[in-house]
Amino acid sequence: MKKLLMLAAGTLLALPAFAQSAIDYCAKARDPARCEARQAALKSCGEKRGAEKRACLDASIPPVDCSKAQNPQRCEAAQKAKEVCKGKTGKELKKCLRDEQPRKKKKKARKQKAS
Repeated sequence: MKKLLMLAAGTLLALPAFAQSAIDYCAKARDPARCEARQAALKSCGEKRGAEKRACLDASIPPVDCSKAQNPQRCEAAQKAKEVCKGKTGKELKKCLRDEQPRKKKKKARKQKAS
């Protein structure tokens, strides 16, 4: 009984530290505002499951700011692919995203062209 009480007390004391670490995490993120909005959306949609949770998250999380991405052109292409494939799920979604996004250039093809 004493161990259970100590475990519960430790868990309660750790909660503020966990919340602080999420704030610190977002402060270090590439897009802190989107990170904070994502954390809030995850918290507010946490009790929902399945398609209902996906719809809640899609409505709550703002789109990615491609100007802050490492490769803005690729980011914009991914955003366009997501728009085209909106409403699809499972294997259909994966196939649609794969078909809509531009292909990466293969290293072998580059080496052969250089020769």
